[in-house]
Amino acid sequence: MKRGKHILERWTKEKAWEWYNSRPWIRGFNYVPSDCSGWVEMWQEYNHAAKVKTIRRELAVARKIGFNAVRQFLAFDVWMYQPESFMANLEEYITIAAENQLGVMLTLISDGGVPKREPVFGEINTAAGFHGGIGPSAPELPGIFPNTEKGELPPLDKTPKYSPVDEPELALKFYKYVEELAKRYAHDERVIFWNIWNEPGNSNRGTLSLPHIKKAFEIVRSYSPVQPLAADIWRIPKSNIITEEESAALELSDVISYHDYGSLDHSVRVIEFLRQFGRPMLNTEWLHRIQYNSVFTHLPLYYNNNIGIFNWGLVCGKFNGSQPWEGCWRRYAAGEKLDITKWQHDLLRMNLRPYDPEEINKFILYSNMADAAFARKKDTVKET
Repeated sequence: MKRGKHILERWTKEKAWEWYNSRPWIRGFNYVPSDCSGWVEMWQEYNHAAKVKTIRRELAVARKIGFNAVRQFLAFDVWMYQPESFMANLEEYITIAAENQLGVMLTLISDGGVPKREPVFGEINTAAGFHGGIGPSAPELPGIFPNTEKGELPPLDKTPKYSPVDEPELALKFYKYVEELAKRYAHDERVIFWNIWNEPGNSNRGTLSLPHIKKAFEIVRSYSPVQPLAADIWRIPKSNIITEEESAALELSDVISYHDYGSLDHSVRVIEFLRQFGRPMLNTEWLHRIQYNSVFTHLPLYYNNNIGIFNWGLVCGKFNGSQPWEGCWRRYAAGEKLDITKWQHDLLRMNLRPYDPEEINKFILYSNMADAAFARKKDTVKET
């Protein structure tokens, strides 16, 4: 695919809205197959045929619930060590998604970093509670909260976490990874969105990734993609002042991708703040029952405000998305009123039965309403 002439142009607001209004209300989910601990296990060569069976089964269920999109994290590590099989596995995945009428949002890399370590391929085992901070990222915790004999929690590590782009040689390889993806999918309508960078500045990284974020946007835009590009706004304080790295991400983005796991009151305030920028909004991470961010409170909010959505998680499995974050346990230990008995994320149990059947009924209800409204709009346009 040849590169476009105008390689660095951000979409106008008008073009962004034209894209957004050309499709039904976007409702998707962040996906990890239930038999995968994370995205390395999902994309690697080892035992991939078994993962594909799981993906086929679970994406088919997602479509029945009413979803029409999926936000999919990729794995630069896997591309770097297994490039041919990675690209083949990605193509197979996008094909399966399309068969289930799910548009794919590609999330290229994340600032949700970890300490530097070599990627582990092959059989991957994790301790129970991986997502909640027990396992590879933290020591085993006997009892409820004790990390010490006194039962106190250790202080949080505030040092910036590692990213491969911190190493000049790996940063160049990352740019090649972005270019290969853009060359292959910039004009593929099965891909509906480029999530260039997940949560810039997370893991105490601040502005460390910012030059690489700008470069990644430049590379993808050089192929004149038919899809919008965005990096995430994920911390909106009460002062409505966003960080330098998130402000830069907002200025680069064609549409607004933001994350909000807060209560209904908090979410209303976030929407009002972001509305000033005049671009379509997609909350690409939500659903946190422990923090009072639920299907029952928030699905109507997003539907009525025409905000695209991607809740976190589909089927509870090896990733343990249902488990509370470590921060939730800390806040609960400090006396904050959190219902720690609820699942944090995910909609379905491993046997594909719902965590709460009424949640699924809500998704089906609002999805049907959205599709009916879109069909009426198309009919009206034809008549005029």
